[in-house]
Amino acid sequence: MTLKLWRMLMNESATTTSSIQKRRIIYLVFATIALLIIGLIYAWSLFAKPIGAEYADYKSMLSQVFQVSMLVFCISALFGAQIYKRISPRAAIFVAAISLGVGFVGTALLTSLSVWILFIFYGLFAAAGVGIAYNAIISLVNQWFPDRTGVSSGVMMMGFGISALAFGSLANAAFEVIDWPIVFIIIGVVGIVVLAAVGLVVRPAPTDIASQLGMKSTAVTVKDSPTKSQFILRTKTFWLYSIWSTFIVVCGLTLIGSNMQGAEVVGVGPIIAPLLVGTFSTMNGIGRIINGALFDRFGLLPVMILAAGIATLSMVGLALSFGLMSEGFSPFIYVVVVFLYGFAYGSAPVMGASFARRRFKASDFAKNLSIINCNIAVASVINLIIAAFLGAPDAGNGTVIYTLLAVLMALAMLSLLVFSRVYKKDIATINEELQ
Repeated sequence: MTLKLWRMLMNESATTTSSIQKRRIIYLVFATIALLIIGLIYAWSLFAKPIGAEYADYKSMLSQVFQVSMLVFCISALFGAQIYKRISPRAAIFVAAISLGVGFVGTALLTSLSVWILFIFYGLFAAAGVGIAYNAIISLVNQWFPDRTGVSSGVMMMGFGISALAFGSLANAAFEVIDWPIVFIIIGVVGIVVLAAVGLVVRPAPTDIASQLGMKSTAVTVKDSPTKSQFILRTKTFWLYSIWSTFIVVCGLTLIGSNMQGAEVVGVGPIIAPLLVGTFSTMNGIGRIINGALFDRFGLLPVMILAAGIATLSMVGLALSFGLMSEGFSPFIYVVVVFLYGFAYGSAPVMGASFARRRFKASDFAKNLSIINCNIAVASVINLIIAAFLGAPDAGNGTVIYTLLAVLMALAMLSLLVFSRVYKKDIATINEELQ
């Protein structure tokens, strides 16, 4: 059975609908496992604990390592997109595997030399490997799902989103019985093996994949039009989309950065408060699949409006939870908001992939996805500015900070009115050009 499966995967001439369906499901499984592994980059708070315990003089700079890794994640995706397009998807994935392995293994073996080793190997090499792999794998596998772009993106990104909960918890347990450098080496080696397997097994989809799947309207998936071929940074629709995406991520980063601490401040019990970290991660993962399915059924705009509405109400709820602590409602409100906002936050990465695929030409998907993901870097900078002036929500200004974020999300809701008109006009033009 295993040999038969391997022959089917390696046989590029197998073009029956049945073989394509099997092939793309297997590719999706491989991709999701890989994204589960590389999603560990978000588990830095767990990794930083044993490192800080061993090197107490590093503690003041550990949080900055994560900020650097997020910036490198975004920038490296742009670099990886060029490898993907100019050389091959396989080359991009292999480069990512090497970079990821060097990052984790180098961090394990050399951290004792200086705190800057963390910035170089974890913040640069490991994060670059994640950024390149994330962009390349999603771009490669999404080609196989012209009929289910939203769901396929959601499944893969779910793996990335829940990684810190799934494998992060496993790594945290391992730290209790194994020295953290050994755990890092294991992660590095496993990462190399898994990414190399994806690079070897997953092939680019045939150019006529839509027709082979029996889709009625195949022109949109295989032809380019002047409107679809526009450079993404020169379009109004991208910049209007970015307002929504950036503010969704700003709110999410604020909540993620102080989730457990904020819960404790508003009165959530010591047993439930730590569980909210996993709750948010779980809802983030589930939200990615559901939002992807909603996109496939209803399109981009309804999902963006729904997510913006939930985000606005969530920020209002968080502001109230900090402002009404004396009333006794705060713990309940806070828990509900964490549950809801995890779902809304899961819409951003999936809609980014769906927007890039629907609005711009398919051959530029890897590059455009990396550009769209740069909104994470912009959101990180905004988040740092807010923190510089107002501090963390759990440090006394929770009501003010979340009221400000509620206002930003309300502005994002208003921007969707303009985005809706521009986007609908663009899509109508594309449909005319492709007829």
